[in-house]
Amino acid sequence: MEGNDFVFRKEGATLYVYLGFELSVSNSTALREVFEAYRGQDINRIVFDATDLVFLSSSGVRVIIFAAKELGKDTKVIFENCAEEIYNTFKMTGLINFFSFVENKSKINKTGDGEVEDSKWQQEYYEARQKQLDNFAAHNDVVMYQMKMGQNED
Repeated sequence: MEGNDFVFRKEGATLYVYLGFELSVSNSTALREVFEAYRGQDINRIVFDATDLVFLSSSGVRVIIFAAKELGKDTKVIFENCAEEIYNTFKMTGLINFFSFVENKSKINKTGDGEVEDSKWQQEYYEARQKQLDNFAAHNDVVMYQMKMGQNED
């Protein structure tokens, strides 16, 4: 699994973007640079395939907002096959009203040269999801420990 596993395809005024497993600080700058290359090409619709997306950080959200603002006038942003956790991230940030969310069974192909084998994809998906959950749990354990250490025990 690569850090920058997104794929772009432009058809007319629509830009299709496969997001991969993670959109975070580690790959958001590279994604923004690709979006900048599409600036001025009269794109009025961006379709993000979030089928495999298991982690979205604040820097990833900023890149999505950048794309919507910079790629065209009144650009419509659509998320396909968004996981509930990712959808809830947009809901909590108040951005849910600025994007459309749809289910689409025919996803943008990750490799561009044929379907990804389902069992291989499932294994990568569950490994990535478990890694994110483990990181989240570990981070919360550290925060809770730090909070406890900062408390005065009577």
